[in-house]
Amino acid sequence: MYLAGLILTVIGWAFQLYETLIKKTRNINIILPLAYTIACILFGVNSLTANDLTFAILDFVCAILAAVVFIALITRKK
Repeated sequence: MYLAGLILTVIGWAFQLYETLIKKTRNINIILPLAYTIACILFGVNSLTANDLTFAILDFVCAILAAVVFIALITRKK
């Protein structure tokens, strides 16, 4: 699960890199917070299976924060 989370994180940042360097905008690509939310959930599950509750809680808090950013991006008006 850890590897899948890392792959999702790299994919999200690749989309953000495209948005910033190729399209030359300062917008946050919607794929980045979505991929990061899913990756943090996977990291949290991985930490839970390793019986590391502290890191699991931190990973799930990061997932919640990324989900809030994702929802804010979806619901914002242009």
